[in-house]
Amino acid sequence: MSRLSFQEKMLYAQLFGLVAVIAYYAHFLVTAPPGHHFFHAVLLILLLLFVSFRTILRRGSGNVVQDERDSLIAAVGTRWSNLILWIGLVVILVLYWDHGSMRSPHVLIGLLFHLLILAAFARILRELVAYRTAA
Repeated sequence: MSRLSFQEKMLYAQLFGLVAVIAYYAHFLVTAPPGHHFFHAVLLILLLLFVSFRTILRRGSGNVVQDERDSLIAAVGTRWSNLILWIGLVVILVLYWDHGSMRSPHVLIGLLFHLLILAAFARILRELVAYRTAA
């Protein structure tokens, strides 16, 4: 683990955070009825903690440099993520146009949530694969 770059370590941290959010969602919220379960608060807190941690680490260590390879790998991950988001949004629009409406706002929110999770997983995994193959 000591041979990993800062960007790879951050990708593993993002992957761990994403798995933790999905585990929380799968354990507590899948069977729970809609209501006050504070899932949005958990997501916001995790997001703020990760951004703060990353910012502090970047400023604290002066040897964190993002070179051209890191930029290219980030671009590859972003392309995969954007492709998944666009395909998902087109599917949602087609479903809406074919049926006239989504059955409920909960269905639409659920689809968007799962689409964002899938896009985040694709980006992280694609970037990790690119780092490992370039090493």
